[in-house]
Parts: sequence; C-alpha cells; structure tokens
Amino acid sequence: MLLLLVGGIHLGLCAQTGPAHVEIHESEEGFGLLLDGEPYQILGAGAKDHFPLLKASGANSFRLWSTGKANLLDSALKYDMTVSLGLYVRPERSGMDYNDDYAVRGQIEQLKTEVLKYKDHPSVLVWGIGNEMDLKYSNLRMWETVEEIAAFIHEVDPHHPTMTVIAGFDPAKSHMIRTHCPSVDILGVNAYGSIENLPLNVRRFNWEKPYIVTEWGVNGPFEARKTSWGAKLEPPGGVKAEQRKRRYLELIDADREQCLGSYCFLWGQKQESTATWHGMFTPDGVPTDAVDAMAYCWTGSWPEPRAPSIMNISLNGIPWRKDHRVKAGESAVLELDCPLCASQDVDMVVRLFPESFSKKIGGDIQERPEEMEVEVVSQEKNTATFITPRKPGAYRVFVFAQNEHRQVSVANVPFLVE
Repeated sequence: MLLLLVGGIHLGLCAQTGPAHVEIHESEEGFGLLLDGEPYQILGAGAKDHFPLLKASGANSFRLWSTGKANLLDSALKYDMTVSLGLYVRPERSGMDYNDDYAVRGQIEQLKTEVLKYKDHPSVLVWGIGNEMDLKYSNLRMWETVEEIAAFIHEVDPHHPTMTVIAGFDPAKSHMIRTHCPSVDILGVNAYGSIENLPLNVRRFNWEKPYIVTEWGVNGPFEARKTSWGAKLEPPGGVKAEQRKRRYLELIDADREQCLGSYCFLWGQKQESTATWHGMFTPDGVPTDAVDAMAYCWTGSWPEPRAPSIMNISLNGIPWRKDHRVKAGESAVLELDCPLCASQDVDMVVRLFPESFSKKIGGDIQERPEEMEVEVVSQEKNTATFITPRKPGAYRVFVFAQNEHRQVSVANVPFLVE
C-alpha cells in the first residue's frame, strides 16, 4: 500500500526497495489507478524543484518530460511522491526524419536502455512516451516508434502502464493512436484553452481508455489575443489563478469516469512569450497566487497566509485588455486592483523589458529579453508612476506585488512607444 505505518511514522514509498505496482482498474464507475492495490488519483504538477511546497500543497506526483532529470526520482522518494517519467521522442520539428531507419532505430534502442535503467525505481508511476510529437508533423511513421517503445515496456516492465502525450485532442489523433498504438494504455493530453471541451471530446472522438491531463493551466500564448502590433495579452495573476481553480474543479476533478488525474503546468518558471505566463513561480523562485489556487484544489482549503492576487491592471487608466500607446519619455501611471493586498504589507516592484516576439512552439526553449532600467518617480500602495522609454518600440511593463511572507502576484501590460 502507499503508506506504511511503522513505529508511528509514515514511511510511504521510501520504505520500498523495488518497483511500486501500478495498474489500471476498470469498474462500473469507470477507470482508476491502483498503486500497490490502493486507489490512487493523480494530484500532480510538472515540476523539477520546489518539492517541499509541492508536497505541503497537497500534491502526490510530478511529471518529468525525459529521463534527463531522472535523478529527481530520488527527490520523489524523499517526499513520498510518484513520477510520470517521460521518454524523449524527438519530434519532426526538431529535425528528426522518421524515414531515416538508422536514426529511428538508434533512438528506439537508446530509449529501451532508459526503460531498463529506471523501470524498478519505486517512484515511477507511469511511462510518458514522447511529448507533443504531433505538433507540425507529417510522417505517420512516428507512431510506429511510439508503439514499439510501448510494446517493449509491456515486455520488460509488468508494473507500470504506458502513455503517450499529445498537444490537444482531435478525431485524427484519436484514430491514429487507437489504430497504430494498441500498446498505449493511457492517453496523455496537454490542454490549455482546449481543456474546456476535453472531457466531452474524449467521448465524442471515441477514446475508450483512460486519460491524464498531462499539462494544463491558463490559456497559452498561442491562444491569446494580441495588440495591434502583435504583442500577446497576458491576464493578471489573480485572473489566471481563478481560471486554474475553476478548470480543475469543473473539468478535471469532475471526470472520475475516465480521467486518472492531472499535472498542472508549470510548478516552476520558464520563458514562454513572457517570463510569467505559465510559471507558478517567478524567475527568482517566489511562489505566486497560482500555488495557492492549486493548494485549494488539492486540499479543499486555502493556505495561510495567502499570496496577493492581482485581478486587474491598467496603464494610464486603460485596462490590460486594450492597446496601450504612449509617447517617449513621458510619465505613465500603473494601477492595480488587488483585493488581497489591502490586508497585507505588500511591496510593488515595477520591471521593464523589451517585447518578445518569439514564434517558437510546443515548449521549445525561448530566450528571455534583457531587463531594462526603469525610472519610477512615485509609488503608493496600488499605483506607480514611471517614465516610458525614450526609444520608440514595443515594451512590456511588469508589476510584482509581494507580501512579507515572500508570496507574489504578477501582472503586466505591453505598450508601444511612438
């Protein structure tokens, strides 16, 4: 079983020396996971650090995209958590040619050695074969690689189910995986805006096995509205936190028939159009209000103390959803709507960056623009006045509202200096 009581101390997974046995259980109520014979709902995040807070927030699992970070299996063991362990299958967009038999065979054999290396680690929960290989692909032979790896896992590892992870879900993907990958036990779906229809589409598109929402959170930059000059509009932190909470409760947790759980994105930070879009922590490692939202989802209670939560930001009286054009070198006023700030000692930090117009997709690495000096001429609790850049161009101004407990909410506004 998952937790063992020895001498009054919970030992959990760390008491095991061999693999945990994971199986898919089907009943009249639907699908579920059994971990060493006990029901197991995945309460997870895509994570590579901040594990003590992840555990304290109520999570029991985290996702790794490849075995390149397999050393973190031991971190999972330390915190009595499980891992969805990824096997990196190169997508076509990275230059992989699935008509090159030599390259295909080399990749498969290498991944087989990774399976053999880690299959008996007690933290492994499921295998994740690939991540979003279906983005901008054309060669259907890619699915042959997925199936061969899944079939190999079934041969050598009787303890862990197989999963492949796709970007969104549509009838074609459902057909391809059902037809070409019969050894795949679980469908992993990365769904952002499309999560709103995911439970319905799983059924409409005839997926009859269980699924896991392997990445989800707020709508991605690729789904965002843009300014007239092409800058993407990112909602304030409080709006994003509320969206996370609603999506979890109404869409993920509500589907106990086919959904085995989820991994929210991202328990950490990375640059995707901005440095704060998906990350639940700032680039400096400070937890945001998104962490509080997930703690509520996983435990049913808000943590104490709570982070500030910015619900709206305006520049010169114009809300964040509108275009913002300013003159060079003039005073500009930022104003926050942050109800939770009223009862806390909150510092408001203004930071300025040139706009990023990266066109990379699928989690591919993006470079963060270099921060600029910003002149803040006055500041009160929810307002700040700064001097706009003297060089025309596209910029983005960020406000970090951080309390005395080192919790933060972030909002930003793209603007054009004319």
